[in-house]
Amino acid sequence: MIPDVSSSKNLFDSKIIFFVNKLVYYLKTIIMLEVNSIYLYRNRKQVFKDFSLNLKNSEIILLEGENGVGKTSLLNIIAGLIIPNKGFVKICKKSIFELGKQRKKKFTYIPDKNCLKENLSINENLKSWLKLSNLSVNNNDYQKALKIFSLNGIQESLVKSLSQGQKKKVALTKLLFSKSKLWLLDEPLNGIDAKTTTTLKKVMVRHLKQNGSILFSSHVKSNLKLTKRILLKKIKKKIKF
Repeated sequence: MIPDVSSSKNLFDSKIIFFVNKLVYYLKTIIMLEVNSIYLYRNRKQVFKDFSLNLKNSEIILLEGENGVGKTSLLNIIAGLIIPNKGFVKICKKSIFELGKQRKKKFTYIPDKNCLKENLSINENLKSWLKLSNLSVNNNDYQKALKIFSLNGIQESLVKSLSQGQKKKVALTKLLFSKSKLWLLDEPLNGIDAKTTTTLKKVMVRHLKQNGSILFSSHVKSNLKLTKRILLKKIKKKIKF
């Protein structure tokens, strides 16, 4: 009797699909970022009181709120640039301060403030960042990245000669080289034109499809499919010390 090979193959294929689906589900339940009960005081004012959030793989969270409510402060806390008065931040289940040199591999932070060196060219700025981030990119991929944000042709220009929108595009190009799963973006949609906005959204969506996570702040309306919106509000109570 000839064995039913097609039946065995279908069973094998079904098992593969089952395990792939289980793996995809597991990856999406991994907590990439944990902000636990953060308190922050600035100039005798409370900025955060018992603030918490979790961000999983393939999730994107938008921080909303008027100027001065703490959107940038929160991103700086997560990046380890500000130490909160109370509470902790974990990335991939490790304290931000335990990561040490691994920080650059675990997350990429693009602040709203221009951190480029004005007297260096676009190329010099990007290649300096790549070196500091311990990233290597072949010339073909490097040129492709420049083209995505329309920086090809002006890559030898000094940053100080660029418009604010062009400077923002130089900073955003770093995302195309990033190998980290977590992106922290402060006002990434601010100061860029419609074409660049569309390009950035495509880059963000691709990152999410690759099991990446994004926490970003913005006051610009976006049609991105969000996991969650968090509205930050000012705490008016003054603190007595």
